[in-house]
Amino acid sequence: MSNNTSGDLRGQWGNPSDVLSLLLLIGGDIVQKAIAQLVGFTITPFGKTRPIGLTPVAFSFGWVAYGFSNLLSAVGDKRLMPQPESPSIIVNCGNAFARENRSWILGRLLRDHETSHEVDATNPPDGVLPSTSPTARAESIRIDIFELEEPSKPSLDFVWWLGWATIAAQIGIASTPWILYNDWGVMMVALCGNLLALFTCALPQWRQEKWAGAGFRDAENVTCLTRGNGHLHTMVFIGRRGAFNLEVLATATSTPKPETPALSLVLALLWTCLLVSVSGLKEHTWFLVSIGGIGMLQNVYAAGKARHPSTADLYLKPFSRMPTIIGKRHPWKADETASADVNLDDALSDVNPLSEWAKGNVKEIPKWLDSMEKGDGLPAWLVPLEGPEKELQIANTVGALRELEKWVPTAGLAMLQIYFPDDLRFEDSRMRYNIDKQFWKKAYHTKDIRKQAEYKRREVERNSKAEV
Repeated sequence: MSNNTSGDLRGQWGNPSDVLSLLLLIGGDIVQKAIAQLVGFTITPFGKTRPIGLTPVAFSFGWVAYGFSNLLSAVGDKRLMPQPESPSIIVNCGNAFARENRSWILGRLLRDHETSHEVDATNPPDGVLPSTSPTARAESIRIDIFELEEPSKPSLDFVWWLGWATIAAQIGIASTPWILYNDWGVMMVALCGNLLALFTCALPQWRQEKWAGAGFRDAENVTCLTRGNGHLHTMVFIGRRGAFNLEVLATATSTPKPETPALSLVLALLWTCLLVSVSGLKEHTWFLVSIGGIGMLQNVYAAGKARHPSTADLYLKPFSRMPTIIGKRHPWKADETASADVNLDDALSDVNPLSEWAKGNVKEIPKWLDSMEKGDGLPAWLVPLEGPEKELQIANTVGALRELEKWVPTAGLAMLQIYFPDDLRFEDSRMRYNIDKQFWKKAYHTKDIRKQAEYKRREVERNSKAEV
């Protein structure tokens, strides 16, 4: 028995033909994410009007499994792109309206930004706040501000070119048994696998879904991308005409192309034929294992590697006036301001030069708006914190949001609703009709009594059921 076992193991490791067909059925989700990362670059050969997508996702063990999951998606929810890996929200700073982000591009943008710009929330060993330690910095939040520029084409990086290098290496490996042993079966599998992979990635719906809503480029709005209350990163985007409207990009869905299900069915059948062919190869199968192995490594690398935003056609320029705001954790202290009352007429008077200039009554821009310096007439409450100790002065999350509001009007106010949401409160301006205003006014002013009574009612109901 032991001799048979040893012989079986030697035979399997010497020529692992039986396991190849099983290996081709693992890793389909990795293939999908690799395509989502790399898809987008197109060419228009021979003067054609319709572009052709070139996406170098190498043939690997997971392609057959992905071929069938792709068919399921094509006839089910009709989506090819994967969902964002972790939840995030996009906030319109004009009205503080927050939407769930459903864009793979923006989800990866935030993920990659978080990993490359770490926020150190740990307290220093000495417990002194704000922290001056270079390691335990006790940071509360990091806000990065960018200006959106017009898209052109996805830029090509090392990850993209590595895909082509991997395909070339696979062809080189496949040529070895053909040259040495006159066995062209491995070459057939490598060529067919990579051609099917290229055809799958060339489906136009990939690009249509990845940049759904990309046609909306007329908004000069300000948007914020964050994971919400309790998280440490916020990205602020200042839009311009011609740039992507990120609010639309985050929520838009594309219309599925009618030919995608039929093409997906054909590709799934072809992948099945390739699986059957691989199962029939009994010689030189280590070459196939090598081809599938390096293909899988390339897929994993492409699916997980952080990339520059320009590879997704997002061209960002740091806001030169204030690119980054970091709030430091400060200890609690007694409020030094005697009262929260303000004279709103005085506040309006402070910004009256802005109003006159915006209306066209004054031709020259107020000097303090450009310089943001108190000496040029900037109102005291809008003076930003500056100097080498600036980061130590920005107290906690609310202090960072105050600085954000000074540099990007309405952005701080909008994010205040995310990080410090209001309690149950009613405002007349949210309702159109008086009958609704009357209802909600009464509901707000009686909420505590009604809530307490409902809790009591539930308790009585539970007790009565328990007695029965």
